Amino acid sequence: MDDLRSEIRAAFEKEQAAHPPASGLRDNILDAVETQPRRARSYQWLAVAAAVLLTIAVVGGLMATRLSRLTNGPAASSTRTTTPSAAPVADYGPPPSGVNLLYVHDPKHPTWLIGFDWTGQPRATVKLNAAQPNVGMAPDGQSFAIGLNAKGGNWQFLDGLGQPVATPLTLPGAYSTMWADDNQHVCSMTFDQQTLDYTLWIAPLGAPIKRVMVVAHDPNVGQTVVSLAACSFKNDRAIAVRTTNANPSEMWVVKLSDGTVLAHTTYTGAALGTVTASADAAFTAENSSLATGQAPPGAPATVIRRVSDETVVASLDPTIMVLGFSGDDSTVLVTRVPWLAGLTHLAVFDLAGHQVWSDDGTQTYFGIFETAPGGRDFAVAYAPPPAQNVQPTTIVILHGDGTVNQLPGLYAPAW
Repeated sequence: MDDLRSEIRAAFEKEQAAHPPASGLRDNILDAVETQPRRARSYQWLAVAAAVLLTIAVVGGLMATRLSRLTNGPAASSTRTTTPSAAPVADYGPPPSGVNLLYVHDPKHPTWLIGFDWTGQPRATVKLNAAQPNVGMAPDGQSFAIGLNAKGGNWQFLDGLGQPVATPLTLPGAYSTMWADDNQHVCSMTFDQQTLDYTLWIAPLGAPIKRVMVVAHDPNVGQTVVSLAACSFKNDRAIAVRTTNANPSEMWVVKLSDGTVLAHTTYTGAALGTVTASADAAFTAENSSLATGQAPPGAPATVIRRVSDETVVASLDPTIMVLGFSGDDSTVLVTRVPWLAGLTHLAVFDLAGHQVWSDDGTQTYFGIFETAPGGRDFAVAYAPPPAQNVQPTTIVILHGDGTVNQLPGLYAPAW
């Protein structure tokens, strides 16, 4: 028996010297043994128990050491994907003050929303009074709105805890509705079927809707539409774009405070596919029609301009379409191949034209995205192929340094 113990101890010490166990492992094993009911002494049982415990310790040491090496080893490349350690399964309490959050619908509770911070960690749970299919968060995650993206212009605003703010607002015929960049106002367009006027409106949270101006008049019903591209209270500007026969034809830069038209641009032909603007209305991207899958000829480049003086700050390949600007206007989220039936190849570029991140050529179905207020991060919801008809989807956070966090599990975004 002594020889057996000696051999086991020698094997343990040899293995442990090469792979030291994680701190506290021995104490945990001893505590577990102490909590077991005491039994009558039996030296034969003691020998067997010693052999088992020493074997567990050796195996545990190896596993703990190797797992430690995996989690604490050298950093991977800048395009690595990291995933938080566990999927949310609990109530994370009220939202922390002043923290920008990204909300998704809790798959286990129809009336709950889970708030993740922009590192991918769950930080809050908002419990709504009833299941609301059209609840959407403000970009900073500090408030919500019901019905903002639905037809009809019937809106109810909620505070950061999901409680109603003042009375519901109604703007009949509202469309192209968006949050302003201060996260305290909503901007929208209407079209009057009698006068054929396109009108810009703003709605403060909990205050009456205000008419800003008639942006344009349309003599040909059904031929064109005027939509909002940006609404910035920080810069006192809104950008509206007229689309004619699927191509941009005009753009207006409007002063929100008094309705003055600061700039008016006319586009000719079918060279452009879309016009995208930054949230603060400081930049626009004129996307070549080649980026939207239209037949040649198209604009020779996708061009990013500064709104204040129309200076070109970046020129990208004509097959690149800018989907949106980061919150600090330093990067853009783009598609790198023609966007056909939702099949996309995403990338992030800085305004110098350098690629920061890409999905490595994997063809994916792109859903929607959100930007971190004032930051360089994007949140992207990858939609499954349409035939699957699945709402919860993979959500990733793309950081300005090219790293990626994927939220654990599948979620329906509340953006």
